[in-house]
Amino acid sequence: MFFYIKRVEEAAYNASHLQNPINPGEPMTLYFIRNYASSAFFSTYSKKAAAMYYGPNYKLISKRKWTPEMHAYVQQQEGQVPQPPFKFKVNFFGYVMLLGVLALFGYLVYDSFIKPSHAESLMEQPMEKPVEANAIYFGHYEKFKEGERVASEVRFGWFKVIENKNGVVKIAPSTQLSAGHQDPKTLNSTDFEPLGIEANITEQAIYGIKLKSTDKLMEFNLTERK
Repeated sequence: MFFYIKRVEEAAYNASHLQNPINPGEPMTLYFIRNYASSAFFSTYSKKAAAMYYGPNYKLISKRKWTPEMHAYVQQQEGQVPQPPFKFKVNFFGYVMLLGVLALFGYLVYDSFIKPSHAESLMEQPMEKPVEANAIYFGHYEKFKEGERVASEVRFGWFKVIENKNGVVKIAPSTQLSAGHQDPKTLNSTDFEPLGIEANITEQAIYGIKLKSTDKLMEFNLTERK
């Protein structure tokens, strides 16, 4: 059943010593009843158990007819009524729904407040910007000997674009290059060789720019723009 409610008898006390307000002389029993509701998503018990007087044949006595003694007996006994095993509990499908709601809320927050706009995304991809004169990049080059496919020299450092004419880029290495990869901040990014090397752009994407010298003996892999 998707959703149901039932009454749970928590305690029962003999109240035959009290006067039955409907049929004097007939015995009464004081019951404490708690509501229990359950669905596929949650289960819950009512916080307070309701007091009810019943006569013979389980005949309910209206609360409007209770005597002061009956009210006093309820107050006397209600402290002995057991507490519910729990007041509210999320069931399996409730957790699934809760996770779904949290995921949706997280997505909405990200999409509305955190996710960069399209314009910001473009600004954050400097490697896709046009390769222009005076642009400075960090990366490395590989130098090959004629007819060989294994690089004879690899150097890491900063490179400056001297000019870009019709796709032919003249690029100058820094005066300080490293044989191994180092933190770009530790290498010179202001002083460059006066003569540049002519190269063609073979690939340009978010992650970097690749160039090959016009004599086919050097390959540049640029990964960061200053």
